[in-house]
Amino acid sequence: MADRAVDGAATAEAARDQRGSQRLDPETRRAQLVAAAVEVFRGRDPNEVSFEEVAEAAGVSRSLVYAYFHDRGGLIAEVYLHNVAHLDAELSKALDAGLTDEAQLRRVVRRYLVFARDNEPSWSLLNTAGRIQHPAVQAARRARIERIASHWADAKTARSVAQAVIGLLEAGARDWLDYRDRGLDRTTDLLVGLVWSGVSGLSATGVLVAR
Repeated sequence: MADRAVDGAATAEAARDQRGSQRLDPETRRAQLVAAAVEVFRGRDPNEVSFEEVAEAAGVSRSLVYAYFHDRGGLIAEVYLHNVAHLDAELSKALDAGLTDEAQLRRVVRRYLVFARDNEPSWSLLNTAGRIQHPAVQAARRARIERIASHWADAKTARSVAQAVIGLLEAGARDWLDYRDRGLDRTTDLLVGLVWSGVSGLSATGVLVAR
């Protein structure tokens, strides 16, 4: 009941924004607020961002931002989900059913690194926000891991492997961005070698079997 009441308040507030901004339906307004928040959060510690800054960037009242996201965790979760959607779209482009598993992995790793390089402020926030224990953030992380794990028959084993692979890519990309002492191709080779040697070894021994 409480969630419905808050959602109702957000809808009502959207229709009478205190600053007289254009009236928008709730979903359009939410998308506008998230877009504004993405820009405000870019390159910053999410704990330093206030509702007032997001409201000013969106041209709405603070109470409207609060009505939609409830607390700082909810706001960070929405920005995280926005960035994850963009990253996952990029990784999906790297998959080609006509390629071998190793070739697909190479394309995914390279695309991951390119995304991190070209969207460093957003990528940094994605990794920072991903450690926040907010239900929406953790649900999104679990969904990504389960999508990767779905390629193998043993879901429990595959889930652990997928978790480790994501952690490896995040750490490898962070090191690459921090030091800039290797090229893209060399870093791709390194990460692919680490991941593929582990995954192929598990597959060869029957621990990890593709569907």
